[in-house]
Parts: sequence; C-alpha cells; structure tokens
Amino acid sequence: MTIFADLVVTNGNVITLDHTTPRASAFAVRDEKIVFIGADADAARLAGPHTKRIDLHGKTVTPGFIDSHIHLLMYGTNLLRQADLVGVADVEELLARMAQHADHYDGPWLQGRGFDQDKMTGKIFPTRADLDKVSTTRPIIVTRICGHALVVNSAALALVTKQEAAAGDVDTGLFTETAMTPFYRLIPDLSEAEQETAAQRAAAEALKTGITAVGTLLDVPQQMGAYARLRRKGKLPLRVVGMPPYASIDGLHERGVNTTFGDAWLQFGAAKFFSDGSLGAHTALMAAPYSDEDRPENRGVRIYPPDDLKAKVTDAHKKGFQVAIHAIGDQANTESLDAIFNALGPDGDNDFHRHRIEHASILNPADMARMAARRIVAVVQPQFVASDSWTGERVGAERVNWAYPFKSMLDAGIPLALSSDCPVEKLDAFACLSAAVGRADWSPQQKLTPYEALKSYCLGSAYALHSEKRIGSLEVGKLADFVVLSGDITRMDAEHIRKSLVERVFIGGIEVASSKRNERF
Repeated sequence: MTIFADLVVTNGNVITLDHTTPRASAFAVRDEKIVFIGADADAARLAGPHTKRIDLHGKTVTPGFIDSHIHLLMYGTNLLRQADLVGVADVEELLARMAQHADHYDGPWLQGRGFDQDKMTGKIFPTRADLDKVSTTRPIIVTRICGHALVVNSAALALVTKQEAAAGDVDTGLFTETAMTPFYRLIPDLSEAEQETAAQRAAAEALKTGITAVGTLLDVPQQMGAYARLRRKGKLPLRVVGMPPYASIDGLHERGVNTTFGDAWLQFGAAKFFSDGSLGAHTALMAAPYSDEDRPENRGVRIYPPDDLKAKVTDAHKKGFQVAIHAIGDQANTESLDAIFNALGPDGDNDFHRHRIEHASILNPADMARMAARRIVAVVQPQFVASDSWTGERVGAERVNWAYPFKSMLDAGIPLALSSDCPVEKLDAFACLSAAVGRADWSPQQKLTPYEALKSYCLGSAYALHSEKRIGSLEVGKLADFVVLSGDITRMDAEHIRKSLVERVFIGGIEVASSKRNERF
C-alpha cells in the first residue's frame, strides 16, 4: 500500500545545505518530516488525493533561518514597554522619543533602549539631568544598544540604596555591567499573560524574516515558563532553545534538566556566562588598555576572576550543560577558552558538549588556533561589524586586525554560527546575512561567501543548538522547516541580499506565515 505525502513541493530551486544533494527541484513531506528530495517526477509519485501540492514556479527555497543567540522575550517586552532609541542623532532626539513614549505609556517606569553615544552628536551619553527634563516623578532608564550601560533619572536613582548608587556615577546617572542590576530589579515583572504576549509578538517578527528557530537567552529562568505555557497550548510560534543563566543550573540539575532536555519545539540549551562587557561601553576585557580611552588604566571589566570562571564552567560541564560564554575583548576570550579547556580536560571531545563562545569579537591568532584545535563553537553577530564602526579607534591598529574574523574562523575549522543578538541588533535574517557577506567599509576583510553565510546561519546555528539532526538543512528524515524567498540569495551581492524578501514560511511542513504582496509582511 502506498503511503502518500502530506505535502509535495515541485518546480523549485531548493538549496538543501546537504552536501550529498546540494540542490533539488522538489521534495515531499509526511508527518512534519521530509521523506523525499530530488526531481519533480519522483516527488509527484508521492502525491495522493489528499496531498497538498505547491508549484514554486522556480522560486528559491532554503532551510528556515536559525538565530542562535537572541533575547526573544526581552525583545517582545521592548515592543510592549519601551521606547525605541535606535538611531537617535543626539540627546535632544532621545529626549523627544522618551517624552512621546511617556505620553502613550502609563506604566510606572519609563524605559528606552538602543542609543549609541558614539554615533550621536558630541559622542556623549545622555545624563541624569537630561532625563529629568522628561520627568522628575516617574523613574526612567535608557539603555545603550549593547545592553551593558544605562542612564537613569533622579527619580530612579532615589529608589536604590546609597551603596547601590555608589557603584555607578551618581552625578551623570551612568551605570554599567553589574551596577545596573538594582534598577532592573525594581521594574515590575510582566504578568504571565504579558510574558506570553511578549513572546508571541517577538516570534511573529522573527517569522516575518524567515526565522523558524531561535536560541534565546533566558534573562531570568522564569521566562522558560512562558514558552512552556505556549507550547502546552499549541501556540508556540517557532522552535525555541532556552539558554538559562548559570545561577539557575543547580535547581535545574536537581530536577534532572540539562542541555537538550525537551522536544523539537522547546528544549533547554547552554548555560550562559558573562566574562566581560562590551566595546561600546568600554567594558570589554582587553589584554592592553583601550586606544581611545581617557583613563589609560582602563582595560574593561572582568566579571569572574579566572579561577572562579574555571570552577563555574567545570561545574556546569559536569552537570551536563553546554556552556555559552559571552566574551568580547581579547583577554576575555583568552580566559573563557582557558575555562572551557579546563572543563574539557586534555582529551575531552567538544563535539559532544558544543561549548560556545558568544561574540568572540576581538580574537587574537593564538586563541583562534586554540578554538579550532578543540572545535569550540563561535556564535557571532555580523551586524556588529557595521554598528561598531569605531572599533579601529577603540582597540588600535594591531588589534583591529583581530576584530570579527569570521572567514578566518571558518577556514580554521571553527564551528561558526550566525545570530543577531536582538534587540542589540535588528531581528532581520537578511541584514544578518548581508553583513556577513558585505562586511563594512572599516573592515572589508573576512567576508563570507553567500553560501558560507547561509550555511553558518542555518546548519551552523543548528549545530550550536544541538539540533542539527532535526533542522538546519533539507534532508530526508529532518523536519520540514523551510522558507520561500524572492530570489536566490546564494547568487547575490550583499546589497541584493539585504533587499530580499521572505514570501512563505513553513514549520514542519505547515505554512505559518506568508506574504501575498512583494513587501515585508
């Protein structure tokens, strides 16, 4: 008896990312999985009376995009609660956006995120006095685009203790890294219903750009509950791998939870660590002082002493967790690799654990060789290259050659995954791919080919999330997560990739988003 397919797709330009069958014209889906990929005539034989058929008329299909490092619920919360400060030209425009937000939002705290003082007139942060012009009674927080620095107004400052205030600059209202925590703790949590709404709002934006799976940081462990509730209700819009903070892994381990616990829709991923801050806030940990800093002694912020980081990473490793360590500066990368090597031991196989370095922004050649030797995964953000146009001035002539070395990583054999780090950068698959292919004027080297970028974004990200046996390529036995595009992005330059469109999105062979018009939907 012939068992027919649920879906047969024909007459397409199917980019599989499978080296055994790189391109095909057709495929068939049954029970959410691909059961055939190849020629039109062969696929058509699997179509029965109830099979859905799609004629692509030559359109390009790729695997669904996978963003391996994102703050999905944070982004959704921003959409619900915060003013968008991305691209403000000066302090006056920032204040105008915050004032407009204050007029339309009646919550107890006013928040804004996304400014970059290095791209504002005068290259200066807003100050406490500036924010007091918006309100002296409602507490205000505005966060730099990197998330590693914020400025508060007087009303917010009055709510923390003197000791907490002393951790930052009381006069200007500027706080960085762990000194920011007391303010965030004061902001009322979202209700469970609001969390679910925020997750759905953010996921809907991801689907618009063809992202069908994400590795999302759990800024607090409770965020996994929002995804789990949506999963139980059958309302989780895309596949989610939640990455808990290190502080929560003892409790998870006691309950039998570690990396890969879950199912194809929702599972636990890596335990997240921070080893330093950001280049934009001058808090990334550098081996030598910054080149543009008024304080020559400043080499950034070390979150954990090296021995403490080693102990914590080894603890997570032994409890069955992959680790994902945020490391921006060259010294932070060195110390993070030291910690991972210590956990693996002399003969440990990282192909099993998939320990990751998040960002690896300034990576010296010796550490690149170390990453390659043990196949430490690099999860990188191509849009940072364009945003951090001041990197050369900040790190100096020698270290700028070590900045965002994507091509060298790939050539060395380092498993490479692409991501947005949204809301730090735009949640836009084509912006991510375009930035990897085109780089930026200040950093023209290290370009990936369009195919390399696509493979790193799909299959590389799936590998980083322990999901490459299910998603990331279009192969028999894998889940039928795919997107229909306006053109073949593997044959485009960066500018045309950036302008590309997603026309249809499928998860498990089911269409979950589409655009009938030639515009973003």
